[in-house]
Amino acid sequence: MAHLDDASYNSMVKAVWQATALMAIVTVFEVAFALVHFWYLQDSLPKIYVHVVMIVATLIKAFFIIAEFMHLKYEKRPLIMSLGLPLIFLVWALIALSVEGNYWLKIIH
Repeated sequence: MAHLDDASYNSMVKAVWQATALMAIVTVFEVAFALVHFWYLQDSLPKIYVHVVMIVATLIKAFFIIAEFMHLKYEKRPLIMSLGLPLIFLVWALIALSVEGNYWLKIIH
């Protein structure tokens, strides 16, 4: 097991706390946005905008979880690409299959 000097340990701890603070801020924004939408904007704001905001906020938090807490940020670029590109295709496949399934559901009914 490799030992770290105090400076590198402190910088790693600082990075973890920064990622945690950023995710907390995004979470507070998500909750506040959902509550404001539910109480005040439910009839005036289309649901697609609410869904997009929630999905983007969730992706931001997922990025920081993967990068900082799963230590992917500290890996070499080929490993990051070998994990990231299949994930992009998986998300694309899920969206495509959902759209196709919705199309067939509308045809049947």
